[in-house]
Amino acid sequence: MKDIISWFLKGAAMGIADGVPGVSGGTIALITGIYERFIAAIAAFKPSLWRFVQQKDFNGLWLAIDGRFLLALGAGILLSLFSTLSVMHWLLENLAPVVWAFFMGVIIVSLWFMCVVKKWQLNDFMLLVGGAVIALGLIFSTPADIEATPMILILGGAIAISAMILPGISGSFMLLLLGLYPVVVEAVHARDVVIVLWVALGCLVGILSFSQVLQWLLKRWHDRVMSFMLGFVVGALVKVWPWQIAEGQLWLSPSQYADATGLPSYLILSLISFLIGSILVWLLTTRSNV
Repeated sequence: MKDIISWFLKGAAMGIADGVPGVSGGTIALITGIYERFIAAIAAFKPSLWRFVQQKDFNGLWLAIDGRFLLALGAGILLSLFSTLSVMHWLLENLAPVVWAFFMGVIIVSLWFMCVVKKWQLNDFMLLVGGAVIALGLIFSTPADIEATPMILILGGAIAISAMILPGISGSFMLLLLGLYPVVVEAVHARDVVIVLWVALGCLVGILSFSQVLQWLLKRWHDRVMSFMLGFVVGALVKVWPWQIAEGQLWLSPSQYADATGLPSYLILSLISFLIGSILVWLLTTRSNV
């Protein structure tokens, strides 16, 4: 029961992160120690599972897909995502620096803990730098302008969901780079079922296929892959700088932010939020056996 509650809470943290543009649920999975199990559980969905259905061995099927883990994690993700979306939207509209500061505290302290326990070699440093450079390149890329055909929508869904399970890069951000984010948002708002289904099909194909690739890589080059992913998270830190203007990709000082937006900088509140995020991760990490 303790494990189920822990998985549910970690799923809830992933859901909250996915509800914030630019923050990846994969980052939370990585820093809470469930990333590899999460990927392995998704990768378990393959044609070979059909034999369990043919043999009516549903208990074996449940164990093969790590059902208890996925159910608890998925329930946490969905419940928190849908229950906090409106709250997060309000917070980002009114107290954005405070929200970003909290996530920056969470990510920086988590990175420190993960880097301290890792045995570093030259190859690991090179991969970390490479991951950071790629993440920064994606962040500063100019959004594409392409026609939203069914094939493009499927491809966009596949790329977005693949990015979503990678630490550091969010699925919504990848849709933005592909020029599909406004199309998808409008489709959801207008209840355009056709467009939503094309994107959903792409998400299904993407998560099932990309999870297989990730699991294969982790099995063969575990430490190297983790170094590269840590680099992704390091590079993506610029996305959670508290005093930013996302539309123009501007990263400002607190006083510049206040002058540019006409809003308070919330410096003290942001520092408190950063400390809360940092202390929360420190407590979870030092008292957890993950």
